[in-house]
Amino acid sequence: MDITKRTLTTTEESVLKNDLLDVQDWVTKAIDGKASKCKKRMIDEWLPKLYADDSVDSIPASEDDIVALIVARDDYKNRVVRNQGYPEGDPSTDWELSELQKYCDDNSVDYEDGTNLDEDENAIAANSKAELVELIEAE
Repeated sequence: MDITKRTLTTTEESVLKNDLLDVQDWVTKAIDGKASKCKKRMIDEWLPKLYADDSVDSIPASEDDIVALIVARDDYKNRVVRNQGYPEGDPSTDWELSELQKYCDDNSVDYEDGTNLDEDENAIAANSKAELVELIEAE
């Protein structure tokens, strides 16, 4: 992931330079530190789950490989999905049907209950991921 550059205001730059020898070095180290702490928390949370899962034959020795194993699991959800129930990205290609349904529920998009009627008073119900995406895009 390439982190988008942010331009500091003159005031922000001045106050940071008042306390820091090298602002860019501090930012880099802050990101490194945050990533390290997040990795530790993730592994601490998931190792007991992996040990308890009979379908897991082995757990890698490398922390990076453990993280790869975790994020590849069907039961893994990142923070965005845990908070809002559906991921970022294009609903037509990146989302599962259950995530589309959650989005529709949260945003009052009728997709299966028959209350959404077309111009001929026929109930509109989405029975597939493609139909749900069409309803979302029509909103």
